[in-house]
Amino acid sequence: MGPIAGGVAFAEGPGGEVLQSSDYRDSLGHGTALAGILKFKAPEATVFAVKIFTDRLVTSIEILEAALRWTMEHEMHVVNLSLGTANPEHRARMARIAARAKRAGTLIAASSPPERADMLPAALDGVFGVAASDECSWSEYRYIADDTIHFRAHPSPRPLPGLDQSRNYRGHSFASAHLSALLALLIQDRPELGFAGARERLIRSAGVSLPLRKP
Repeated sequence: MGPIAGGVAFAEGPGGEVLQSSDYRDSLGHGTALAGILKFKAPEATVFAVKIFTDRLVTSIEILEAALRWTMEHEMHVVNLSLGTANPEHRARMARIAARAKRAGTLIAASSPPERADMLPAALDGVFGVAASDECSWSEYRYIADDTIHFRAHPSPRPLPGLDQSRNYRGHSFASAHLSALLALLIQDRPELGFAGARERLIRSAGVSLPLRKP
């Protein structure tokens, strides 16, 4: 896997304010596993780390908003959000920033369990909601028209040498990264594609094995 091109970190300050720093080192391993999927499947993509988790996989809506604003200000084409919240108080705020991303041409893929119309931002209009499915191989994804979370993808990151895959990371987080890598490939090929164009391309080819390298 090639190096990360750069990044930024957001964390809560002593007074509850959002602080920005350049220390985006991953101390949990979650982001590193996601980046591995992205770089393996879309090797020519330039990957930036936007750190919002510090010592556990929990963050605040304020930190998430700051991170998403940063990605748009820096003109990121694809944002992978391997996270979600079912807090209804966050819906309006998440909807506003998702709408802004859609207008800016920033494609957001967000993870969620299937059939969760309350999961944010995955269930919002303008976001590619992704759930893990054992029916999807490393190089496959599926489109589910009658589910709010429309897409399914492979549930695991790259196999780890010497470790049984059943002991590897697994879950919806990694499905989101698989779809994000595919979005990066689409944008690389057709940079003018917005949300509607990318969604149409995904739906047309869903369920078809993709010509991607296998791990």
